[in-house]
Amino acid sequence: MRTKRAGVSLIELVIGMSLASFVLAGVAGIAAQMTRAQVEGIRSGTATGWSVISYIAMSKEIEDGNVLAFPIADGAGADQLILCKNWSRAQGALPGGQLYTIDPVTNAAANTSVVQYCVDSTDASNLLLRRFENTGPAVQCPNPGVPVACTDAPSGTWTKTDVVGFRLEKLSGANVFTRANNVGGVRVRYVIGRQTPTTNDPNPRSTPFDIAIAMNKNYSSTLD
Repeated sequence: MRTKRAGVSLIELVIGMSLASFVLAGVAGIAAQMTRAQVEGIRSGTATGWSVISYIAMSKEIEDGNVLAFPIADGAGADQLILCKNWSRAQGALPGGQLYTIDPVTNAAANTSVVQYCVDSTDASNLLLRRFENTGPAVQCPNPGVPVACTDAPSGTWTKTDVVGFRLEKLSGANVFTRANNVGGVRVRYVIGRQTPTTNDPNPRSTPFDIAIAMNKNYSSTLD
């Protein structure tokens, strides 16, 4: 008497393997998406962290500035800012209508710094904040200030050119810098992080900033 052995037919085996491959493909796709989201989150968090540090340094530098050379008119907004340190338009008549601040140790002209911050919009999906600086004993604060193009190779003479912020976004579409004579300085508005969800980052994180910074100007000076 012949007995049947328990088992599966070839058709059943093929169907089972096909179903298993579909399941594995789905699991692999979910794992890949989770990995991309995690990597994107780490990358975004790192960029955001460095940007926060840079923007804090920028705020401090604006606060230490003596002259706001651009924007010029009160209430004028722009994506460029020019400030001068160790300079005053309100003191004396040298040179060219302005006077260097004096080094109390050497009694000589101290180094003057001209600094431009600007938004580089070359890549609309990743706005960069750039910083250009020219420092030296013969440097003069421009009057009026005229910003140079915000690129990786700016025109003019600069002793330093840096990228200080990544993934900058505008706050409600407003210009990043606005002259604010009521506080003797600048209003700065921007967002760090992403405001719009993407496939890899469906829950974006962002931090808005809207601050008024009083500069270290001569008291009640209308020239600086």
